[in-house]
Amino acid sequence: MAQNNDVAAEVRNYTRLDFTALRYRFNKIPISVIRDRLYTEDVLEARGIATESQLASWLDDLRDNLIERARKANPLISKNLEDARTLNSWPAGTINFLVLAGEKSQAAPQPSDSLGVWLRPRVSKVLSAEGIGTIEDLKACIELRGDGWYRPIPRIGRGKALALERWLGKNVLSVGTYRKPVDSQVVASKLQIGEGDVVRLLPIERIANVAAQLDGRHGKNRARGFSLIAARNDLEAIQSYLYKFRGRDRTLRSYRKELERFLLWCVGVRRCALSSVLLDECEAYKDFLARPAADWIGKKAPRASPRWRPFERMLSPESQRYAVQVLRGFFDWLVKVRYLGGNPWVTVSDPPVIAKESLIDIEKALPEELWQSLVGDSGILSRAADEAQTPQDKVQYRLARAIIELLGSTGIRREEAAGATRGYLNQVRDVKAHANKPGLWELRVLGKRSRWRTVFLPSSVVALIAAHWADRGHDFDDLASKEMALISPVVVPSTESARAKHLTCNGELTGNGFSPEGLYRIIKSTLTRLAIDQAVRLSDTDRQILLSTAPHAFRHTFATRATAGQVPIDVVQRTLGHVSQQTTSIYVRAERTRSIEELGAFFDAQK
Repeated sequence: MAQNNDVAAEVRNYTRLDFTALRYRFNKIPISVIRDRLYTEDVLEARGIATESQLASWLDDLRDNLIERARKANPLISKNLEDARTLNSWPAGTINFLVLAGEKSQAAPQPSDSLGVWLRPRVSKVLSAEGIGTIEDLKACIELRGDGWYRPIPRIGRGKALALERWLGKNVLSVGTYRKPVDSQVVASKLQIGEGDVVRLLPIERIANVAAQLDGRHGKNRARGFSLIAARNDLEAIQSYLYKFRGRDRTLRSYRKELERFLLWCVGVRRCALSSVLLDECEAYKDFLARPAADWIGKKAPRASPRWRPFERMLSPESQRYAVQVLRGFFDWLVKVRYLGGNPWVTVSDPPVIAKESLIDIEKALPEELWQSLVGDSGILSRAADEAQTPQDKVQYRLARAIIELLGSTGIRREEAAGATRGYLNQVRDVKAHANKPGLWELRVLGKRSRWRTVFLPSSVVALIAAHWADRGHDFDDLASKEMALISPVVVPSTESARAKHLTCNGELTGNGFSPEGLYRIIKSTLTRLAIDQAVRLSDTDRQILLSTAPHAFRHTFATRATAGQVPIDVVQRTLGHVSQQTTSIYVRAERTRSIEELGAFFDAQK
């Protein structure tokens, strides 16, 4: 077992003598000549080299080590290096590039080094297949996922994971430190489910374990061969799958919701292990999704609260179909990693759904008149801040206005707004494109599928963000603040986790950003306060719209306003980050406008 967890490759301290010998070998000088001219018997004996073939192997290992380093230093040269190795033809420029890369310390790993340089191939190749190619990638993965970072990675169990962490610890001086996240969501105790007749409805992070007879370690559908993940039971298998989506908050929340519902149903209602589910159970759960039990439904509550329930309302047909598709994908993954023997969901049809006229709910966009009444220096949000009775209310309204105008002016998602930092917001410097638009700024955001894109916003919105920075005591123009979140709390809740994230030891604001859920709460609470305040001049229709408005509505608002303002559809597509222009074209209302005009004229003529 100890041998299986030996992850580090042997570290060889190559010298300039070796680099010279490698140059000879690149130039196809016989290995016998290299040995006689450059190496003494003492040097060879100290390295355990007794034959010419062993010396050739030593130099070939050095070559491969340098190639790994060089590929990370300059990825553009990767194909040239592979071609040179395949053809055994080494141009002078390539040789110089490799040797220069090798003159760095061979004994001290660096954050940008490929894991293939320092780890055994059976470990580095598995990590590379998961997108973890460098030491920095490995540290980031651990920091993002926490203690169970290894669970979704095939063939990396707890033993190898601990060995990798120990290796990082031994090299902390050269690779730097890392910190595992602390799960701040769980403030209530964990409990067991599935024991006796009690149906405990708990979010997945509050489930300590499942009763032994239902935990799935002996499930009827368990694969009989070697599993590629370290999960011992169904709960750990779910956790392994969800770890794949850490850092993709929206996807993680959606998948977690569906998987915890199914686990609770299997254990509490069907009284079977998730890994014993067959076709009959799948069809029964489909029926349950259409009509959840009354005690499974409740108003939204914190996940640590005893008032939490798996459902907030009856599910729409679209939500039922989505749940089935998530479960089908989850079971497919369990089969691929050899945790389950088969996927019973492949024979289950999706719940029927009536096709929408439009795939995007563009009707959720705010009407132009309501949008104009909300924003601007004379808008409802501005007046609410001016007329607020307490300093806390004033800064909260200014914060909400900055968020809403940022979303409505750029079309970015709340997840993208939550992750935006000061260093990626800059004034446009392109002289030709900007000659007549001196107030234009650009912001780089990281969107879906981990793709960066650039959006543009007016100086009026930047001024709101700068005012928000002043409210939190930060200098918007300080170059040292580029890592700070563009939008962050001004009023910090009294909970220990919130204070740890947003306050320094001196009680000052850290500048750490909101979670996407935090932005959602700020926007919803602000719009609700405005909607129910009878002193705010709004029609009854507008009040109802504000009560139902969620942050994503401002993305639709931007898109409909931009297309109505004749912004070219390809520009709107790039700004929204749509892969297909067909998706963006849904916002183009020319066809609807023409239908209204033509048929309106026709009906008028019939009067």
